[in-house]
Amino acid sequence: MEMTFTMITPFLQLYLVKELNVPTSEVNTWSGWIFSITFFIGGLMGPIWGLLSDRKSRKLMALRASIGLAIAYSLCGVVQTPLQLFFARFFQGFCAGLYPALLALIATNMPHNRMGFSMGLLQGGMTVGGIAGPFLGGVLAEIFGMRLSFFIGGCSLLAVAMLIMIFVKEGNHPVIKKKTNLLNTGVLKNRRVLIMLFTSMLVYTSLYMLPPILPLYLAALQKSMDNIMMVAGSVFSICGISVMIASPILGMVGQKYGFLKVLIFALFASAILIVAQILATSVAGFTAWRFFGGFAVAGLIPTINSLLTVYTPSEESGTVFGYNFLFSHVGMTIGPAGAGMLANHVSYGSIIALSGLILIPVAFFLISIRKSLLVPASK
Repeated sequence: MEMTFTMITPFLQLYLVKELNVPTSEVNTWSGWIFSITFFIGGLMGPIWGLLSDRKSRKLMALRASIGLAIAYSLCGVVQTPLQLFFARFFQGFCAGLYPALLALIATNMPHNRMGFSMGLLQGGMTVGGIAGPFLGGVLAEIFGMRLSFFIGGCSLLAVAMLIMIFVKEGNHPVIKKKTNLLNTGVLKNRRVLIMLFTSMLVYTSLYMLPPILPLYLAALQKSMDNIMMVAGSVFSICGISVMIASPILGMVGQKYGFLKVLIFALFASAILIVAQILATSVAGFTAWRFFGGFAVAGLIPTINSLLTVYTPSEESGTVFGYNFLFSHVGMTIGPAGAGMLANHVSYGSIIALSGLILIPVAFFLISIRKSLLVPASK
């Protein structure tokens, strides 16, 4: 799943320029909105798919998402205009929901004393795909053009659907029996859950400000467009190596000493190491800062997921992760769209610095309400 996503996303800006012939003066705006529309629509649908997974079948929701995404990726590979790509990405957002379905399956089947390690291991597994995806996408784009990457992504998601169908068990989870509205907004009355959802939104806003500007920022650092797709893919991947190493370790640390402590530390460390990336004067230097930053970023998303599991009754985990999908996708919408618009007025380095600084007030806020978050929600 993650490989197919990261094969494409770092290169959408270049896809617009090289395959769809978008003028350079318009590429920042187009790339921002084409990045964002998928996350916006996917986020809106997240709570609905999540509630359906709680009411019906989490495995069925995972199958729906993987097959729908396979179709959407293939459509992206045949478009001829940026507007067509925009609508193909719109459809991709509508089909989304594979990640929260998998999170709900894990939350259902894993004991709570193994949840930190499990979420960390999931993040590590996704990171393997995150490492392979940009590198593979960059190589394929340089040799065959980007359209082949979309088709390979579609075939990979069909393979995911087959793996889920054959090997993944539904597991026993309490089905929601009480009558709820279509979005089951009652779960948002849990203050701890709501705080974690907003934290997730701001974390994703920070992390997704970089992808739309990365290729052209790297081109400026190396002072040429030579092999830029392969370079961007490699640089995008390098952070994944450190995330893969650190995620299970930080998951176990959070299980032993407290997920909230790990989250607050990771927010401060991520902010510092993201801002430090602007100090680099070469691609190699930027890559090194990205690598070290991954050790801190590894403590963000899986720790938030673990806290959501602790604060949520098991019969509503699908719904809550659906809402997390919504809030994270709001962040994924704000980040790329904001970066695309800001790129017309400020330097790329200023955008990178801003993406790190966003995390500091989040950390201070969590410290200020730390005692209220330490009390476990009633299961």
